[in-house]
Amino acid sequence: MEGQLSHLKRAIDKGSNARYITIASGKGGVGKTLISINLAIIIASSNKKVLIIDGDFGLSNVHIMLGLAPDKNLSDFINGKASIDEIVFKINPNVHFISSGNGIQELVNLNSKDIVSILDRIHEYAETNYDIIIFDTPPGIHNETLIITSSSDIPIIISTPEPTAVADAYALIKVLNTSMMLKDFYVLINKCASKEEGAKVFGSIETVAKKFLDVNLNYVGYLTYNKNIIRKIVDQKPFDKLLTQELNEVLKRVPLNIELKTKESFWSKLAQRMKLG
Repeated sequence: MEGQLSHLKRAIDKGSNARYITIASGKGGVGKTLISINLAIIIASSNKKVLIIDGDFGLSNVHIMLGLAPDKNLSDFINGKASIDEIVFKINPNVHFISSGNGIQELVNLNSKDIVSILDRIHEYAETNYDIIIFDTPPGIHNETLIITSSSDIPIIISTPEPTAVADAYALIKVLNTSMMLKDFYVLINKCASKEEGAKVFGSIETVAKKFLDVNLNYVGYLTYNKNIIRKIVDQKPFDKLLTQELNEVLKRVPLNIELKTKESFWSKLAQRMKLG
């Protein structure tokens, strides 16, 4: 059995041409989904192919924010009810979307052989068709969030200036560092009154992290509180000129062409953290 699992693991440990971004937060309501969608649209405008995977099982809301109604999701693929092509929804020619349904949770509960077999097929599809894969994860310290975030190339932690959001962002970083051995993080502060407030909030997280954790926190910037975007979210058109401008500045600090420290693929690391680690 171990030999078979090693063979399957090698099948997805082929290195990676795509880059994997995780958008995570310690609590809900900080703008993860809004940021995920808009980052995808902006990145795709530079002629890159982007796939959004909504990992927020049970509360999958990327499609709701966009006013879409996918017929099938990752759960259908895992259960053999749909091919991978059938679960991919095209937002525009360069941005595609997969709703997980309960798929990621179900994947965690499979046996090792089935996990790696399924991830092998997703790995091949992702690496063949996309340059960037963005995961919108469940808020908080869910097992699925920890597994996905610690496997990604660029883990982006979202906070707002609210004390509870700051405390929960630090708690997420702490668990990822101490339990999953993740060291490098990218931090974005949303709903700020000013540039100075964003830097201050990041500084408070960094001060505590440097004192108690072995981490590298990279500040990628801030987004201002924007009343206009609230109406646009209600209208299922979550795009705004100011938000786009600010996220373009953020992307200048996000190393999309990061040189990977390991040849191990995202999917291989995911498999190990689920069952093989």
